[in-house]
Amino acid sequence: MKAKLLAKLIDYSKLKFRVKKSMRYDDVGDYFDNTIISYDMKNPIYNNGIMLHEFIEYNLIKSAGIPVSMIDAFDTDDDAPEKYPEQYKLYCKYHRMANNVERNFIENMRLSWKEYQKAVYSVEVKVKPAKKAPKETKKNWKVR
Repeated sequence: MKAKLLAKLIDYSKLKFRVKKSMRYDDVGDYFDNTIISYDMKNPIYNNGIMLHEFIEYNLIKSAGIPVSMIDAFDTDDDAPEKYPEQYKLYCKYHRMANNVERNFIENMRLSWKEYQKAVYSVEVKVKPAKKAPKETKKNWKVR
């Protein structure tokens, strides 16, 4: 298989899932360096829903050749979507797809989607920037 195609895949042999008590920025879900992260919601079903969302989104953005560092910019820099409209449009599409699966999971667990969203959007996330930055840099921000 060609290296270009392989670069668009997550290496599942190295994939890790983590629940953390602090995040890189104010969001309950994150992914980078083959790690899917949920903020500790004190509810294992909520943590699973968040990780499921992040796993799907991460797979889709990686398969499209969009670097994680660009997704970080979309989440933290108000100007980034205007600078990279094509990638932002794809990110929004993938985020919606991940939300749909996440909602199905939460509802399959017999929980209220509205209550879940209320918890996810109202939790005060402790932010502690990562000691090391993700490997990707802005110079790699072209869709491959």
